[in-house]
Amino acid sequence: MSSAEHPRGEALALRILAAAAILGLIVLGRDVLVPIALAAMAAFVLAPVVRQIRRLGLGQTGASLLTLGLVALLAVGVAGVLALQLASLSNNLPRYQAHLQDKVQAVRQLSLGPLGALGDLGLRLTPTPAASRDTVPGPLEAMPVDAPTVQSPTALLTHLLASLWGPLGTIGVVALVLVFLLLEQDALRDRLLRLAGGQDLRAATVAFDDAAQRLSRYFASQFAVNAGVGLVTWALLAAIGLPQPAVWAVLAALLRFVPYVGYPAAALAAAAMAAAAEPGWGLAGGTLLILAVVELVAANAVEPNLYGHSTGLAPFSVVVSAIFWGAVWGPVGLLMSTPLTLCLVVAGRHVPALSFLDLLLGDTPALTLAQRFYQRSITGNLVEIVADAQAYLKKHPLARYFDQVALPAFELARADFEAGLISESQQAKARAAIQELFDTIAGDPTRPHRRGRRRPPSVLESGRIGLGLRQARLQASGWRPGPEHAPRGSVTLCLSSGSIRSELVAELLVRVLCHQGLDARHFTLDECVTPKDPEALDALGLVFLVELPEADSPQGHRVLQALGVIRQRGLARLVLLRPRIGNADTAPPPGAPWHFDASADSLEAAVAWVDPKAR
Repeated sequence: MSSAEHPRGEALALRILAAAAILGLIVLGRDVLVPIALAAMAAFVLAPVVRQIRRLGLGQTGASLLTLGLVALLAVGVAGVLALQLASLSNNLPRYQAHLQDKVQAVRQLSLGPLGALGDLGLRLTPTPAASRDTVPGPLEAMPVDAPTVQSPTALLTHLLASLWGPLGTIGVVALVLVFLLLEQDALRDRLLRLAGGQDLRAATVAFDDAAQRLSRYFASQFAVNAGVGLVTWALLAAIGLPQPAVWAVLAALLRFVPYVGYPAAALAAAAMAAAAEPGWGLAGGTLLILAVVELVAANAVEPNLYGHSTGLAPFSVVVSAIFWGAVWGPVGLLMSTPLTLCLVVAGRHVPALSFLDLLLGDTPALTLAQRFYQRSITGNLVEIVADAQAYLKKHPLARYFDQVALPAFELARADFEAGLISESQQAKARAAIQELFDTIAGDPTRPHRRGRRRPPSVLESGRIGLGLRQARLQASGWRPGPEHAPRGSVTLCLSSGSIRSELVAELLVRVLCHQGLDARHFTLDECVTPKDPEALDALGLVFLVELPEADSPQGHRVLQALGVIRQRGLARLVLLRPRIGNADTAPPPGAPWHFDASADSLEAAVAWVDPKAR
């Protein structure tokens, strides 16, 4: 192992040991960490309320105590309403029990059918063992009967307190920690800032503010959605006549805070109540239908528009975090999985050593659209390339797609190609995918595109992709570059300066302009000096020179000669097009002897010169 690899191995081992130590602390310290985490989550929820009350003139202590008092009153009120509902429910338990028994018997007969009757017949035909047949208790023999154990009131009270001690103790610890978190909110925040940020208080402040804002938005949005779900559920269940609809609506709203399993559990409980409330199955089916529709609307219509990407979590990471925290901390971990994972993502965004957490758990795309284009093209994955392009083009023009996605992707491909990192098979896949893509998104809009049609051998085999795409476009249009008799000033010429990149940019610009119904043509320097279509030069209204070589180079002399031909044949405006890719310089080389009427650093800017509506 080299000396450079040795420190890397040690650093990796230290990270693994640190991760193992943290995981062990999370598992072994569950009894201590769970109440603290619950109290911290409640403090995040109540912190905005405390700040609003402090604006009324109260201090931190008064605002915190008033907030806790309001929360206690709200909890007592909800508990009182539920107690009254449950008391009313207990009066009808015998009738509900009879309905449930009838339904269970009906389901048993329906599911078992003849097999159940055959099983009962087999039990009746089974012979009785001799010992049990001959041994009959005499009249004086008493059968042993276990006498019921009668517990004293003290024992019953002790048993009840022992069963309630665990939950009550946890609630008490959470309440105690919550009180101190609210009372010492400012001091604790300052200590955490100093501990996490050291001397760089700005970075620590940004990280803490980011986490606080995301958590506050998440809790506020989820509380609003769940409260709305509870109200709608209560109204609909009351409308169909379900007994005690407030109980099931509150249960659905509360259990919805537990992801994935909470709301289905509430739905099953409400359906069981509906099945017990009446002999038929109509009420139970209506209850399940209402709860399912409410959840589908809330999860697929309300939450995406309300949440957006405010949390910054990827959907898959939410599922994985729920599984992990549920396995480590049980139901409490399932309840807190999203807030805890959100804190990890914020840490990954602001701590360089933890950046992998943001990559794994956050919603930031792992690859840019240009990187996705390049990666999918060398694997021949045309379906995803087209899907990405169509999704992008729904919000942005075609020229911007070429500027932001296609051209940077070609730069990535060019760098790897020059380094010899792209195999022949990958090149073939990329050529076929690119040709099909441009025919799909930037082909002739008057000609319907049919996938899978037979085409001549690929015209991109030469490696000069711009000229190959031009040849494919001309073949598809019957080798007609444009109208035979173009009016003066109606033709836009895209003149490539000889490099592979300039040919590609010129061809992409022509496709954008043709897609907008304009007469645009792609010429090389040789085709401009000795034109095959002189009338096209006479009808020029605008000329784009793509890239500008050095003035004293052979290519520069060819550019000067071509521009001289254009100047002699008309009064076309001359625009220099040098697309900016990355940090590339778009300014003309110093000492350039040509005069340009304007310059453009992107295809979108060039389109604005041709079509005033695009400006």
